[in-house]
Amino acid sequence: MMEWINYILAAFGYRSMEDFNHTVFKLAYSEEKTFWFKVSAGMGTFRLVLFDFTGLDLVVFLAFVILIMAEFQTGLRVALIKKNEKFQSRKFGRMILKISVYMLLIGTLHAFSNRFRVPPIYGIEINPFAWLYYVVFIAIVFQLVISWLENLGQLGYKESRTLAGIILRKFNKWFEFDGDKDNNY
Repeated sequence: MMEWINYILAAFGYRSMEDFNHTVFKLAYSEEKTFWFKVSAGMGTFRLVLFDFTGLDLVVFLAFVILIMAEFQTGLRVALIKKNEKFQSRKFGRMILKISVYMLLIGTLHAFSNRFRVPPIYGIEINPFAWLYYVVFIAIVFQLVISWLENLGQLGYKESRTLAGIILRKFNKWFEFDGDKDNNY
């Protein structure tokens, strides 16, 4: 049986079953396997805790963090280049506080939406916390995207300012985001 397996593996360029195992399961034969085990266990734990706390998948969370960092970076460039302000560590602290508040809001609403059971009304289960969780998350992302587009507009990217204006005009029909429903961009 082993001769037949080695024959098949040789057709794919492997010298033996051991060569195949060392290639496919490289980390298991690595001298740094305890390091890689700790890294993978740590990342798995982080993902599990993140999903349990916020309900956000790792990819969605990474996109959310990238959006926050893009908004912060463009806001910082506007302050440094356009407004000639000096960098203040307070701005970085404000970003950390903003991320913390956002994650706390999302985590709290996720906990309520998963743990709070509403009795069915006429056979229909309506969980207001699940609805609120999605509304708040979408509102946070919407606010970050608009802020990012406005920052890009101030840096000279006219298309982003136009896009932010179109989005705000469309949504100002129902909501008053900027305090002026007749805002003209």
